[in-house]
Amino acid sequence: MKIRFRIPLLTGLVLLAFLACGRKRPEDQVRAAFERCRAAVEAGDASRAAEPLDPTFRGPEGMDRGTAQLFLMGTLRRQKVGITVLRNEVRVEGPEATQEVDLVLTGKGGGLLPEDASRRTFLLRWRETGGQWKLLELQSPDGR
Repeated sequence: MKIRFRIPLLTGLVLLAFLACGRKRPEDQVRAAFERCRAAVEAGDASRAAEPLDPTFRGPEGMDRGTAQLFLMGTLRRQKVGITVLRNEVRVEGPEATQEVDLVLTGKGGGLLPEDASRRTFLLRWRETGGQWKLLELQSPDGR
């Protein structure tokens, strides 16, 4: 009897642990969406980099989703961009999240892009829509 009781209990516990590990926390989902976008920028893939942009996206100086896509296409066509993440803090409140990132941008050949503004801080606002995190807003606190 002891063995019969232990096997279902052990199986149940293993299954529960597996299911718990399979579900990512919302913070991790936001970080993963950001990482996919970062990787796409480094790969020079503007359309993939723009995938997480919500239709209502707003960026610096009133940039909308379409303008952001054009900006990415133009920039990534001219030069290779590298992004090093120095800080990545995410706070989730229900279906919305805020993310603060400090980045170092590098250009082709390893030079800083641009030299006088290589380190940047961005504030991002995300919303979960249909099981995916979409970027609503990207702002630079220093206005750059």
